[in-house]
Amino acid sequence: MQVFDLLFALVWIVFYAYWLISAWQTRSPVKRTQSRLSFLMYGVIWVVIGLLFVSWISPELVAARLVPAGLIFTLAGLLITVAGLAFAVWARVHLGSNWSARPTIRTEHTLTRTGPYRYVRHPIYSGILLGLLGTAIGIGYFIIFACVLILLAGFVIKFRMEEKYLEEEFGEEYARYRQEVKALIPYVL
Repeated sequence: MQVFDLLFALVWIVFYAYWLISAWQTRSPVKRTQSRLSFLMYGVIWVVIGLLFVSWISPELVAARLVPAGLIFTLAGLLITVAGLAFAVWARVHLGSNWSARPTIRTEHTLTRTGPYRYVRHPIYSGILLGLLGTAIGIGYFIIFACVLILLAGFVIKFRMEEKYLEEEFGEEYARYRQEVKALIPYVL
């Protein structure tokens, strides 16, 4: 199974490399953004705290397998990972110069409601979460499933900040969009 572990790692490395390159290519002037300190507070710090908490409460649980090892689970996980990350890339491409790592309003910001944004308001988060869930299924260890939940909590905090900015910027138009389209899972959440 080490070959598949490397394959999962390669998929994530390619995704991250694309993300870094596209971040540099689509910069545009900023009207309003969240501070870097605040960004670290809800992002990196929460993930680290969550992982430390899980390993402190139950070190043996960190190494526990939730999904049995096997080719079917591994391949299913790999397909889910690729599908999730492809969805995130589709959303990133569709968002174009409106994208930012931190909650930000650009000077010529537009409200995107097309492409994957027809199905969920935050398709990048949905895709990354689905990708990580696929990795958890494919690799099978509890710690990766815990990362999915911790990342979900971090994304909910982040998208609430983003939505505050978007509602201030777009007013009733964004309020209507929130009513019509779910945040992360179509028709559910």
